[in-house]
Amino acid sequence: MEILLYKVLFGLLYVVLAGILLSTTVGVPGNWILVAVAILIAFVTDFARMSWTYLFICVGLAVLGEIIESLLGALVVAGRGGSRWGVLGSMLGGFLGVILAAGVYPPLGSVIFGFLGAFAGAVAGEYFKHRKADHALRIGFWSFVGRAGAIAGKLGVGCAILWILIMTTWP
Repeated sequence: MEILLYKVLFGLLYVVLAGILLSTTVGVPGNWILVAVAILIAFVTDFARMSWTYLFICVGLAVLGEIIESLLGALVVAGRGGSRWGVLGSMLGGFLGVILAAGVYPPLGSVIFGFLGAFAGAVAGEYFKHRKADHALRIGFWSFVGRAGAIAGKLGVGCAILWILIMTTWP
């Protein structure tokens, strides 16, 4: 009976953690919250369930998620023929879109305005550089795609962290 209670409680914990993971898509640092939970579990169980190795892997994955989110959009823009101006515009526009919308339409506004900001920034940068609207709009589209890929990549990394949490703590 006691083991069943543990399984139910841990199952509920995993559902909550999956919700936190999904919140990553709207700008919440979900991967880092999962890492904090892993650290908490490690200390509470005296590292019986979550070892230092798994903690380091979780931290490394969270860092990888941040790198993916920061660079993938820019790499897609550059890979599709965008200039430095387009890459810079995409990064700044996405960042400004998230920041400016955070207080206005939380939390979904950050996602929408992050996408729109990346698109608008890339278009503005490319138009400033080349003065060709069709080229600027094409690069803006790829900035939008790159931002979506970045969010998906960070979410995938978060899934790996959640999987480690589940595999190391399941009673």
